[in-house]
Amino acid sequence: MENNGKELRRHLTSEKKFEIVKEVIIGKSPVSDVCKRHEVATGQYYKWQQVFFNAALEGLRHKKNGREASKEQRLTAENEKLKGVIAELATENLQLKKSLGE
Repeated sequence: MENNGKELRRHLTSEKKFEIVKEVIIGKSPVSDVCKRHEVATGQYYKWQQVFFNAALEGLRHKKNGREASKEQRLTAENEKLKGVIAELATENLQLKKSLGE
């Protein structure tokens, strides 16, 4: 791909980059064959692969944090419920004290 001695740059979509990396990872073809077929430099492929793995790791971290966040939400809801029970008991206690003349 040349234009007046200057190489044209192609912009591949994220989906296309994903498919290229996935093709190598699942073992269909060697990196060099996949890169030649898609006209991509092997160095560029390895950069995409690194981004791919970093994103996968980050995605797994978010899953873990998601569980931690839902646990925090559950504990917060339970805490609010218990505060309501305490307020109700305190109100009943106050009413009993008033009725007994304390």
